[in-house]
Amino acid sequence: MEVAWGDCDAAGITYYARYFDWFSNGRIQLFKKYGLPYMSTFHRQNVNMVALEAGCRYRRSLWPEEAVSLETVLDTLTRTRIGFKYTIFKTDGSPAAGGFTVHAYVDERGKPFDIKKRHPALWAKMNAVFPGTTES
Repeated sequence: MEVAWGDCDAAGITYYARYFDWFSNGRIQLFKKYGLPYMSTFHRQNVNMVALEAGCRYRRSLWPEEAVSLETVLDTLTRTRIGFKYTIFKTDGSPAAGGFTVHAYVDERGKPFDIKKRHPALWAKMNAVFPGTTES
């Protein structure tokens, strides 16, 4: 991806909050890559993921028109939570930023739930797609 002018602040570098938009896009793309498109797999089944925690460590500034890449990894998968780690790389392979998010599964009323109990088939598919990251 390329840093857009609209991603930057008055100092001419990427605005700190923009990284979280990129992280969100990374999550959506990760799910899609593994055959779990977010809207049809989660959202339309009233499985919403609300952020409980988020953080980012900014290592190197990113400038307009600079090419960067984002790596998104599913870090934790439990019956009530899902967590991701993110790394943004410059073209030379050096990390520009690293972050994380932790989300809870909530229904359309915002009430948390156990995904294995409410959506057992989805839980099984997530375990198959992301082995080694789950806690029963």
